[in-house]
Amino acid sequence: MTNYTEKDLESFIEEYLLTQNNYIKRLDSNYDKTLCLDSTLLLEFLESTQCDKFNEFKKRVNGDYKTILLKRIAQQIKNKGIAKALQGYIEAQGIKFYLTFPKPSTTDNPTSIKNYDKNTLSIIRQLHYSLSNQNSLDMVIFLNGVPIITIELKNCFTGQNVFNAIKQYKEDRDAKEALFNRCIVHFALDSDLAYMSTKLEGLNTIFLPFNQGLNNGSGAIGLKSGAGNPLGDGIKTAYIWDRILQKDTLLSIIFDFVQDINNRLIFPRYHQFDVVDKLLKDCVKMGVGRRYLIQHSAGSGKSNSISWLAHQLISLHRLNNESKSELIFDSVIVVTDRKVLDKQIRDNIKAFSHIQGIVEAITDGSRQLKDALQEGKKIIISTIQKFPYILEEIQEVRGKQFAIIIDEAHSSQSGISAQKLGETIRDRSIDITQDISTEDKILEIIRNKKLQPNASYFAFTATPKPKTLEMFGESCMINGVEKFIPFHLYSMKQAIEEHFILDVLKGYITYDSYYKLIETIKDEKYYDSKKARTKLKKYVEGHIHTINTKSQIMIEHFFEKVYKKINAKAKAMVVTSSREKAIKYYLAFSDYLRANYKEYKALVAFSGELMLDGENYSESSLNHIAETKLKDEFKKDCYKFLIVAEKYQTGFDEPLLHTMYVDKKLSGTSAVQTLSRLNRVCKNKDDTFVLDFANTHEEIEEAFKPFYEQTYLGEATNPDNIFDLKANLSAYGIYNEYDIETFSNAILNNEKADKIHALLDKNVNNYMIANKDNQIEFYSKAKIYLREYSFLAQILPYEDISLEKLYIFLKKFITKITPPRAEDTTQGILDNVDFDSYRVQLSKQKDIILESDGKLMPSQANGVSKTTETKLQTLIEIIKEFNQREGDIAWRDNDKIVELIENIKDDIMQDEEMKNSIKKSDRQNAFIKFEAVLENSFLNLMNKATKEISDFSMKLFNEFSTNKAFKESISQEMFAYIEEELV
Repeated sequence: MTNYTEKDLESFIEEYLLTQNNYIKRLDSNYDKTLCLDSTLLLEFLESTQCDKFNEFKKRVNGDYKTILLKRIAQQIKNKGIAKALQGYIEAQGIKFYLTFPKPSTTDNPTSIKNYDKNTLSIIRQLHYSLSNQNSLDMVIFLNGVPIITIELKNCFTGQNVFNAIKQYKEDRDAKEALFNRCIVHFALDSDLAYMSTKLEGLNTIFLPFNQGLNNGSGAIGLKSGAGNPLGDGIKTAYIWDRILQKDTLLSIIFDFVQDINNRLIFPRYHQFDVVDKLLKDCVKMGVGRRYLIQHSAGSGKSNSISWLAHQLISLHRLNNESKSELIFDSVIVVTDRKVLDKQIRDNIKAFSHIQGIVEAITDGSRQLKDALQEGKKIIISTIQKFPYILEEIQEVRGKQFAIIIDEAHSSQSGISAQKLGETIRDRSIDITQDISTEDKILEIIRNKKLQPNASYFAFTATPKPKTLEMFGESCMINGVEKFIPFHLYSMKQAIEEHFILDVLKGYITYDSYYKLIETIKDEKYYDSKKARTKLKKYVEGHIHTINTKSQIMIEHFFEKVYKKINAKAKAMVVTSSREKAIKYYLAFSDYLRANYKEYKALVAFSGELMLDGENYSESSLNHIAETKLKDEFKKDCYKFLIVAEKYQTGFDEPLLHTMYVDKKLSGTSAVQTLSRLNRVCKNKDDTFVLDFANTHEEIEEAFKPFYEQTYLGEATNPDNIFDLKANLSAYGIYNEYDIETFSNAILNNEKADKIHALLDKNVNNYMIANKDNQIEFYSKAKIYLREYSFLAQILPYEDISLEKLYIFLKKFITKITPPRAEDTTQGILDNVDFDSYRVQLSKQKDIILESDGKLMPSQANGVSKTTETKLQTLIEIIKEFNQREGDIAWRDNDKIVELIENIKDDIMQDEEMKNSIKKSDRQNAFIKFEAVLENSFLNLMNKATKEISDFSMKLFNEFSTNKAFKESISQEMFAYIEEELV
């Protein structure tokens, strides 16, 4: 019987590589420690693939030409680095030698195929690699005699695992040894887990997980994600030798993924390689016209994944009907809605593309894009915002096929921008003349809006919305219901568990705010209670006293809890709900920092200019720096706080950002995107802080849940909803079918502006004479129709002319009418109230634990909703209700408080020991004894109280326990009262 030792696992892997992957078995004695080469195999490869060059070199040198050539190759590998040496060539005596050949993308060149087939992979077990000691490596993989991978194996049956292998690399493998600097990657491996590193640096070596994840990238509904590897019929890490070390895969990784940037090797994480590999294979199998949704967590390296994918799509071939190899895509267009990432992706793709001149970044507008397409640029990179402006320059695209890679698809692939993109790339092989009918023109418009059949779409996002899932997700039928899932998944849960990102929901802190308002005059006027409460809340939240109080809490929290994090380099972001609050916070922070922490400053970020208290403010005027320099300026040690309003909440990648102070309601993708600014890892960063004044733990949990593991759409959009909405709009009587028909014909026939306006004026008049509620409802529903139809037009399998005609009509009509405003039933309310009291109190600090099946549902908008009735109340009623909802327990329910305090006092008076202490001890010791008895009395009261009183008692006790000022006040007054009675 075998003992299942480490050697047994070695033997198993070796046998698989030799018998299934056609490796060659080599011995320790075949390895030249001085040159770090298997010289025999390397010379055999060079002579068999580059015989003419080999013979020419032989003529040019005197002496042992083989030794001279091998020494030159070893030196070039050392100088150039292994990646550049393998991907390029070695030059010796002016002759270029290739150490390996990539797999050709077509079968057109027999010589290229022959050379590729001669690539030889070999393995040496227990390789003694050093000239100075007898240490050995479990396994080393060679490509044509050049070492490329080292592997340390552990077997859990011997009491050791992958982490012992990592420790061995860090502590027992000298990073200065030549072999460790010549290889591409080092794997630490056991039967369950795999880790990899591209650079050994002793104890500072960074090993990253190289595991499939529990879901293996699959989007199957109900399949849990997370770190590790899924259960199977064999060893969990078999994918390493079965897939990664397979010849085609390994050569593809070397040529298409591995990069040497600033002498640091980049090797793909498993999920990055896996998604690109699976996408490419599906494109070869299925051809053009497919849609792919890739749900990869924030911080998962999406920009690198996009770059690798774009680089490989441009050379992707498949066999046509005549069994001839043909290029699948003419051009790859990379689209992002984040200008921040636009440059990052441009730089990455250029770095990953070995051929110069194939990448064109559209920075100068439509003319540049037209030239790029006409010149046959293979990779075109642009922001989605540029596409509405390119159509004038690009008149037609004939017979071209495109790969469209969309970054952050949850926001960029919608509305007019997406339609203009579709219009730009649509194949116009069939001429559309000016003589076609109006109906044909409308059909052409509809077809332009659809996802085009001459393009494949690759949509990347961490937070897919329902429309994103339906537009790009994989359709699957479950119990007769159509659902939509991602093509590939790398979940937030897996990214956190693999420590690629930090968990921003750990130790999440929330604060409660309490306010008290008073009415300054007796006011009998009635106000809309709901809107009044909103206005009052905004008033107290924006009050300078509130801002100053919270600013002090944030700054003191930072310097007490955060300052020393990341070796005292930690920074914080303050998220505000408006430009006004951002400015107020900036001024408050600046004053408090000048008074208490003079060496540190804050920066503020918001768009445009704002007049506040008679002074005009802008981001640049407050910061005294240009907006374009803010990100670089924030990196300086003196800046610890960045105060933002709708800026830098997405696409801002600053690993030193450690803490976030939230004073804004967050929900859905906005919450995930905003808080994810903290999750980037860097050296010495072990955790994050969130201190939230505006949201509860439950609200943040609800926002994150759908995106923690796999997100999916529970059902398809019901197309009947848009028809119901169309009918509902018609019922308001503002227009009829004849109006729509006449107007859409006029638009399509390019009638002059005076006629267009005249056609709408009657409908505008109908709208203006409608009652206010109907105006509000109609305007809102018309906007919904424009939004929903823009989406449905892209995915509906049919073309409905009536829907498009209404879209044409409403799109112009909505611009002719003034957006209705409901009567301001709160006007003047702030003139009659005053800010009486405010305080904040720590609510709770706890980890937010996420568990969800990630189900989302499509829009159900069908136009049946009505304007809600207004509830009117007097100012005194509104303020009483506001203080009841938002106020401190110490500021309300006075009768109950008095009753409870009396009960507590009576309970205390039963304690003989405490009474003796007051009579006989000094006052200080007596007060200490009294405080202990007082707390027990609170507990006693709650235990014996009725349900109704008990709930209130609990609130009172919580106030007593957490509000220091309230506790001191109650304690001092009650002690004085009892002391007076007893002494």
